Amino acid sequence: MNSTLFPLLALSMMLVIEPVRAQADAPSGRNAEWATPLPHVSNLHQVTPSLYRSAMLDADDVAQLQKLGVKTVISLRSFHADTKVLEGSGIRAVRIPINTWAIRDSHVIEAMRTIRAAEQQGPVLLHCLHGADRTGMMTAMYRMLYQDWPREKALDELKNGGYGYHAIWKNIERYLQRVDVEALRARIDKETP
Repeated sequence: MNSTLFPLLALSMMLVIEPVRAQADAPSGRNAEWATPLPHVSNLHQVTPSLYRSAMLDADDVAQLQKLGVKTVISLRSFHADTKVLEGSGIRAVRIPINTWAIRDSHVIEAMRTIRAAEQQGPVLLHCLHGADRTGMMTAMYRMLYQDWPREKALDELKNGGYGYHAIWKNIERYLQRVDVEALRARIDKETP
């Protein structure tokens, strides 16, 4: 095998396998404030009574989401939508395309506004491909913006909560370390959607 291809192959395998392994290896002594693991949907966790997070969905997941009362699914995936999976389910599909390597304030503003508006209709599920990186970052922002979590606590949950966070995405950690939460909150509240 070409030696330059091996690192790429190893990375791609890690991205597919690691989130499942990380969830299975999550310590039983989890921090009680972190999102609660739930069965039946890949990497499904309850963040608050009205917000859930997970990995990408398939048709088998819809019944569980309906049981949970989920009214809106927000996908952060850039190249895939949930419209076919959710068709006829009564669950609304919203897509906010975000590339993991290029997360901006504008993405956070759009995601937070969309989550908060959707919560007015009922429980919301937020997801990306693995439910680990983009979803973890947006969950951390939600925690800091709406639950007044300190930055370090939100970062700890992102990295150690058993969601499968991929440490290769240093830009996510840098963003969360540097973001001006108060300025972002003001922009979310003031700017016209």
